[in-house]
Amino acid sequence: MLDKLDLTKTVDEASFDETLTGYKERLSVLQRVLRDQKTPTIILIEGWNASGITMSTQAIIQSLDPRGFTLHAIDKPTDEEKSRPFLWRFWTRTPPRGRIALFARSWYSRAISEEMQRSAWQKSLEGKIHAVNTFERQLTDDGTVIIKIFLHIAREEQKLRLEERERNPLTAWLVTPAIWHLHNQYDTSMPVIDKFLEKTNTVYAPWNVIEATDRQYAILKVYATLVKALEKRVESGKEGKSKHGKEKEPVRPRKNQVKRSSAPEDACSKEDCQQQLNTLQIEMLELHYLLFKRKIPLVIMYEGWDAAGKGGNITRIARYMNPLGYDVIPIAAPDQSEKEHHYLWRFIKYYPRAGHIAIYDRSWYGRVLVERVEGFCSATEWQRAYQEINEMEEEYVRSSGGGIVKFWLEISKEEQLKRFQQRASDPSKIHKITEEDWRNREKWDLYDDAIDEMLARTSTPIAPWTVVESDDKWYARVKALTTVVDCARKLL
Repeated sequence: MLDKLDLTKTVDEASFDETLTGYKERLSVLQRVLRDQKTPTIILIEGWNASGITMSTQAIIQSLDPRGFTLHAIDKPTDEEKSRPFLWRFWTRTPPRGRIALFARSWYSRAISEEMQRSAWQKSLEGKIHAVNTFERQLTDDGTVIIKIFLHIAREEQKLRLEERERNPLTAWLVTPAIWHLHNQYDTSMPVIDKFLEKTNTVYAPWNVIEATDRQYAILKVYATLVKALEKRVESGKEGKSKHGKEKEPVRPRKNQVKRSSAPEDACSKEDCQQQLNTLQIEMLELHYLLFKRKIPLVIMYEGWDAAGKGGNITRIARYMNPLGYDVIPIAAPDQSEKEHHYLWRFIKYYPRAGHIAIYDRSWYGRVLVERVEGFCSATEWQRAYQEINEMEEEYVRSSGGGIVKFWLEISKEEQLKRFQQRASDPSKIHKITEEDWRNREKWDLYDDAIDEMLARTSTPIAPWTVVESDDKWYARVKALTTVVDCARKLL
């Protein structure tokens, strides 16, 4: 891509001033239209050192209402960011609907700079390419506009600009030995960057490579690129979107079914279970410290029927663990801020730091359960979610070095009714039963079908489901903790 550009292109002063004025006015209008259309927009500026990333960013900002955009100047990751998966700090910076996120450098600079420092960087970089393409596809599927710009200059031009900066006392500090080292690696880096651009040049998030030798020409082309892309999106937005729940439901291929049973095959007395739990809890404490010491994160996720015993399970797993090393994340209906983002955003932001454990009390699977059954998202959206969830879990395990334990707590319809009635008649438990629980029970068959499909399509080798037979609470607690202990041992 890079070697085909004509880096001698220029523009005269008069044409620059006249054309830029029109572009600025148009970009300002487009920002307001995108806000009204509730379209999230990502603009990322990449390029060689000294190619004009800061200059281009400043030029764009001049035309935008500062109340409608956020600028992210991406530098080396902080200690907090280093303790999370690669894309975590970019997921958490994705814009809500109607806003613009402007990235001065992005996941691309970080992927290349971080990976090229490793011995097996070529193979590792392939993994980053896959992760980045998946990340961008998921965002654009959800309605985000992604405009990617790469500013290209020749090696000789870069050298002149770096020397110019060194001579200026106000900018000399920007030119470090590391920057000169990268300049000396220009010819080596060129094919790597070119390949990375080519493999991430997708239909849904294409690259716009801009000749940046002439600064004015580069600014005009940056504006032209933005205006063209955003006008295209604004026009497509006028066509309208299908209303939730109105699409024809697509045919859904099934994978191997996951066996579900509410009653345990082996009987276990309460006393025996309590004794086993005590032994397992002590072992879990020791494993927790080892995970922390070796900086291995773990996600434990619970789904299940109402009154299946998720709370009791979580309490037993966490009982002896150091509270400084784990978090329990109770998931309720998304608030307005969370609705403004991609549905995975509110779960990814709670990913555990290296060495920590995150326990999700309900999870991202609400997309293919509650949201599907209750019509809170479209058929297209929940159907797409199976692939998105599988990709999310695979990328988490691959990039974090940790693991995921997924529990489905299964109880019979009769046992659920029994527990509902007990809660309703017990003053100390009545807060656990709501009108919504009774309404959900009326849709048992719809949820039953959704559960079957969820388990079948999202039980993968890297993140398999464990069905916990939960008519017997004590057996369920032992099985869940045994599963977590086994996973922790394997991670170590």
